[in-house]
Amino acid sequence: MFEHIFLKAEDFLKLAIALGPFWFYLFIFLSGVVENLFPPYPGDTVTFIGGYLAGTGLLTFSLVFFSASLGCLAGAMILYVLGKNKARGIFLKNKGQIFNKTQLERVENWFKRYGEKVLILSRFLPGVRSVVALTAGVGNVKIQKMTGYTLISILLWNSVILFSAFKVQKNWREILGMIQVYNKVVLTVVILIVIVWLIKILKGKFVKNKI
Repeated sequence: MFEHIFLKAEDFLKLAIALGPFWFYLFIFLSGVVENLFPPYPGDTVTFIGGYLAGTGLLTFSLVFFSASLGCLAGAMILYVLGKNKARGIFLKNKGQIFNKTQLERVENWFKRYGEKVLILSRFLPGVRSVVALTAGVGNVKIQKMTGYTLISILLWNSVILFSAFKVQKNWREILGMIQVYNKVVLTVVILIVIVWLIKILKGKFVKNKI
């Protein structure tokens, strides 16, 4: 669904040929940034097409990998900084049923217990990627830890996408379709989990106020 809002895979191929290598590397980088800030954007699709073009010889694999990874890291760090410098302050004001110091402490404790695992898995969970980066800033995760583990996650995920596209030339449409379906399913599950979580919090607050 989201892919049709922007460009289809074939359109990316035409765009790459029209732009030339340098501009498409830049496009891959910017797509990585935008995907973090606006999760419905099909950044993985752009990365996959880059890998496919590298397999045909139109692009250089190492530069595609570098552009995609740098863009993803830049987007994640933007959200991390926003979470640390802006969103964290909202919790500290201690206003509302969700944005308060109690919830902030829970976020901090949660990242102390599961931070490394969550950051490493974050790129494999579309939609969650952005939430994790923003929440890591809110939870006051050290920037070295955030950068290191997020980069590991990015390199692992991009390796899966790019090597799949690079090696499987004839069936690239099927592989891309599988990646898109995977992203949609995971994103849907994450949205449902967040909705249930919010309902539980609001329900708990309502019960306390009623008592």
